[in-house]
Amino acid sequence: MNQKLGKRLFYLGLPALGVVFCLYYLKIATTDLAYTDYMRLIVSYLPDVGNPAKFFVPDVLTRVPITYLGRIINVALFHYSPAFDMVLGVLSHGLSALAIAAYCRGKRGYAPWFLVIMLLLFSLNKWEMLGNGSGWVCFLSIAGFYWNFVILDRVAGGEERKYDRIFLKVLPPLLTLLVAGPYCGSYSLILTLAYGALLLKEFRTERTVNREWALDLTFVLGALGLYLLSSHFAVYEYRGATDASLVSALLADPKFFVKFFLEAFASPVLGIEVISGVIKTGKGVCLLGAVVIAFYLFVLYLNVRFRVFERTLFPLLLILTGGVNHCLVFYSRWIFLQENYGMASRYAIQYEMGIFGILLTFAAVFSIIKERRADAGRKSLAERILPAAAAVFAVLLLAGNFYTTRQELLKAPLRKESLRIAEETALNYKNETDEALGEALHTDGKRARKALEILDENNLNIFYNKEER
Repeated sequence: MNQKLGKRLFYLGLPALGVVFCLYYLKIATTDLAYTDYMRLIVSYLPDVGNPAKFFVPDVLTRVPITYLGRIINVALFHYSPAFDMVLGVLSHGLSALAIAAYCRGKRGYAPWFLVIMLLLFSLNKWEMLGNGSGWVCFLSIAGFYWNFVILDRVAGGEERKYDRIFLKVLPPLLTLLVAGPYCGSYSLILTLAYGALLLKEFRTERTVNREWALDLTFVLGALGLYLLSSHFAVYEYRGATDASLVSALLADPKFFVKFFLEAFASPVLGIEVISGVIKTGKGVCLLGAVVIAFYLFVLYLNVRFRVFERTLFPLLLILTGGVNHCLVFYSRWIFLQENYGMASRYAIQYEMGIFGILLTFAAVFSIIKERRADAGRKSLAERILPAAAAVFAVLLLAGNFYTTRQELLKAPLRKESLRIAEETALNYKNETDEALGEALHTDGKRARKALEILDENNLNIFYNKEER
């Protein structure tokens, strides 16, 4: 009984501690100021957040419909508070941790790996996402992906629970159409590959088409089709983007694309904001990225060598999702022609899915090897180098993320002070220039002025009861 209680506390307690830690970080590093992305949202949707005309637009699915409900609640109850959105983001991040806990809890030998993953999951390498409340739905969508993959893993592994089949049909449309926005691309692709593989496997063995898998795939593709139709009507704004084509840019500077990829793969180890303090040269960053890519390839080999995917799909789904996310970030962000753009903190939660897949593959392989120890025989090369490789990768990740987290905790008071100064500028917006407003609020100056006027006129955010300040 005590062992069961201890296990429950371990797998529930670590996510809870992680959530508390992130909330603490928000307390010491942020204020309740609406800035940067909020300026665009304010101009687009406030003050009449319940106006149906702003919801029923052709590209509504690209605007993430669940955020409309979030804004309505935020304005009605919290006078448009970014802190409300930040808390939603942290709680959603906790849901990701619970999904991974649900996967690891029933497996022997996974506890150390779960601990490592929790330390990485709640690392402050994602400080930008945590502190920008407008991105709370990104955390929620990633959590939904984790849960969908965990449930699919259970069903495919013959450990189906009550309602799992229903969840497999409900989650893809729910996440794709209401929550994920552009994040649905990698999610839908990976599910399509997974269901395709499951259908092919059953057809080869049973010579029949599994109707449940086929129906699940239909829900995935149907939801994706609706999203793409809505996306067709969307108009995107890219400040500072090049007008050159991908091919012309590649021919002009092929090294740029290589560095973009390598530096992006290095970011799960060490954040861009602190990397100059550890790695002094661009070559060092690229080398670090190459090491991470090597581990991606190594665990893909392990999945095939030890037939890990026959026991559990979850690690492989995460690895493939991480790799696809890197490709999608590159595809959508190369236009800014900045080599380190892919290292931005905002992409950490996307990249980490692949990293966690690598760690969980190590856990699965160690479990398989342990089962085989009763059989006498010579160890393969992979089995001989596996412990050292796994240890090196875990230590590399923990060292880099501990350093990043430490640096962000040190910077936290400075970030908060900077936001306080920005708040003073915003409150005095009538006497400030557009340039000053844009610089303080990290956005276009004219847009910032218009957004602040809306907040002021409607007694929202920093202007709520400002006479009592």
